[in-house]
Amino acid sequence: MSKQNIQNSTLLISIGETVRMLRKQKGYSQEKLAEMADLHTTTISEIECGKSNLTIISLERIAHALDCTIIAFFPSIQAEEDSDFNEQIKRLVLNHRRMKERDRPIHQNVIKAIADAFDCQKEAKKNLS
Repeated sequence: MSKQNIQNSTLLISIGETVRMLRKQKGYSQEKLAEMADLHTTTISEIECGKSNLTIISLERIAHALDCTIIAFFPSIQAEEDSDFNEQIKRLVLNHRRMKERDRPIHQNVIKAIADAFDCQKEAKKNLS
């Protein structure tokens, strides 16, 4: 992906805006978040501006520092209880089971984040009823 495409990525902009919003909700400066996530302050700034093609590891560190799951950075993803969504989850779990042991930890974190988000949405829907 070229530098221009990265800067124009709506996904990166959306993630950056969410990081900024969650950081401010916690009352953290960019410096504090960078320290907690073991990243450089410039990296946090670039992420928040949508100018950094961040890694899953960086996203995981930021999520941990903000006490949230990775899925929190993808608000447009709606976990719906439909057959297509359930099929995707089944495939994800099957792929996880087929992975080599050394490849599982990061994949497991992603699955856990999705499961946590799904459980939170189900709980929220139940509370609204």
